[in-house]
Amino acid sequence: MSAALVLTALLAGCGGAPRAAVAPVARAPESVELRGTVLFEARSVGPRGLSMQVELRPARWVRLVVRGVDGGELARSETDARGAFRVRAPVGAVLEIVATVRGDGFEATVTEDALGRAPYVLRVEPGALRAGVDATLIVRDETPRGEAGALHLLDTLVRGLQAARTWSNRALPPLFAYWARGRTTSWSFYRGERPAGSGRYALELLGGEPGARATSDTDEHDEAIVLHELGHFVMDVLSSDSSAGGDHPAGSLYDPGLAWEEGRASWFAVAVLGTPRYVDSIGMEPFGRLRVDHDFERGVPDAPRGPGSETGVAEILWDLADGADGLPDADADGIALGPAAVLRAMIAHGAEPGAVPFIGSFLDYLLRSGLVSRDALARLLRSGGHPEDLAQFRWPVDLVPPARVAGKIDGLTDPAPSGGRARPTTGFDAVRTFRVRIDRTTRLVARLRIEGSGRPEDRTDVDLELRDGRSELIDASRGNAALETVGRVLQPGTYLLVVRDGGSGNRAGWTLDVELWP
Repeated sequence: MSAALVLTALLAGCGGAPRAAVAPVARAPESVELRGTVLFEARSVGPRGLSMQVELRPARWVRLVVRGVDGGELARSETDARGAFRVRAPVGAVLEIVATVRGDGFEATVTEDALGRAPYVLRVEPGALRAGVDATLIVRDETPRGEAGALHLLDTLVRGLQAARTWSNRALPPLFAYWARGRTTSWSFYRGERPAGSGRYALELLGGEPGARATSDTDEHDEAIVLHELGHFVMDVLSSDSSAGGDHPAGSLYDPGLAWEEGRASWFAVAVLGTPRYVDSIGMEPFGRLRVDHDFERGVPDAPRGPGSETGVAEILWDLADGADGLPDADADGIALGPAAVLRAMIAHGAEPGAVPFIGSFLDYLLRSGLVSRDALARLLRSGGHPEDLAQFRWPVDLVPPARVAGKIDGLTDPAPSGGRARPTTGFDAVRTFRVRIDRTTRLVARLRIEGSGRPEDRTDVDLELRDGRSELIDASRGNAALETVGRVLQPGTYLLVVRDGGSGNRAGWTLDVELWP
């Protein structure tokens, strides 16, 4: 809907000659009551992509703005849980529906620009509202801007934010989702704080290829994907972040920090939806397909298992939570903590001094805190085909300088030595992570000596990175030589040194020396 609403002016007058002794008195514009319901068209996900059929859903709690004929804001209101509204507006005012919801402890907006400055605004068509008459305003999906998609996306965010607020009992900072038809075409992302220092956090979601919605990937109706990206936000602001980022396609084992963050974001999505099925569509019926169709209760067939398994993380977390708070439990795995207890345990574990969480350390925390027993956890892991000793796996490896450690990077061998397909730069065998705790201001110097030339053409290109305790990059040495060095003056805290495949597949032995000066 794009045109402005124009209310019919109701004029009244009276006869008689004017009395010159009386000065004219300004009269307030006549006000009328406008009421109605805002609904939007939503699509569901089927085996051949997004459905051609739509269902009408209420635009819940969205902001309403009344503007005068000069464009100035006169009043604000919001719809209720049924999408209904009732506002008083001067004759000639315009009613706008704004893609923003502010709730108890959260705020969400869907915007058309990457910095969150332009929320979707729908100006009601002329004649759609009449004084004292209930109106039904239907926001269509088949429009160039896809306003219904923006409202579906917003409603999904609100559903996830309400769950996170309830489960954690924590307020969350403002969030906006940048989405527009035909713009972002590569992937959906959690962008962190944007702009930096603003206190607002951002998601960027796929809008499909321009003019090719029927066959390309767009995520406004993919509730699991929207909630996955929202899960990254929830974990980042409430808990911790152990991921250095990078690709994570199915079928490989990854760096445990990456697997943890991606797996628990998917767990958050299915926990909010109340189903273990996680799906991602591309295109629309009958031309579309499913990119992902995982059932975390039954297990993902042929997915590798271990501390670097993204799907394994999601399956284990689902089994820990299901059977309580409305989450179905089909396999009677014996543990039923509920999603609130699982999320609160993540928050508590992430707050432990020096913690860089992953699935193994989280399971260890559950055991240490008495939330699960060792026998019950072993049964759960065994029933899902996961290693029973996951809680004993140690990652990152602790180094106390001066220290020397040696190893091998392998992002080339396929299948990978640890299982699954080879994955350069992010694979379980292609990355080694070490934790260094510093208790005083000092200079850390790390030298990586590579067994080989260090050149990509020789498949011995290995890089060295210095990151903080939340995996944010501080410094890196990414040359093509046999020696890589980083050195920085650091404040007391926890830091990570990461040795990783530097390109499209390398295999080389290496030695890492770490010193503190003084």
